[in-house]
Amino acid sequence: MKEKYIGLLAGIIPAAMVIGFTFLLPEQIVLDFFTILLGCIAAVYIGFAFSNPESKKDVFIELANITLYLALLLLSIMVTPYFLIAGYFWHGVWDAIHHEKLRLVKTRVPEWYIFCCMVFDWTVGLFLIWWVSL
Repeated sequence: MKEKYIGLLAGIIPAAMVIGFTFLLPEQIVLDFFTILLGCIAAVYIGFAFSNPESKKDVFIELANITLYLALLLLSIMVTPYFLIAGYFWHGVWDAIHHEKLRLVKTRVPEWYIFCCMVFDWTVGLFLIWWVSL
């Protein structure tokens, strides 16, 4: 139970820092910043997949998921920022899919990271809903 509280804080604190940082940016590049950030966040799972060289299936699954993020990121730039928001919420779901109780994808990810990242993603997603609605 203690790990979940640590994960909660480890997700909320960086999310608050990133959100706070965006208020220092020119308004017209805030969504670009979050688009680049999601691309970087999503790529972390590729590293986790490659850390287990026996599991080619996990690498393929993670690469397929990266393709989905690329599509969402491109759509968020070309169509509507709501695709970016969907990307952050999907990444939170993707984190949950890796949790030991579900383990729908077998990529080895530290348990603390899963909860931390899920909280971060959904906090940023909620912020972006607010930002886009301004």
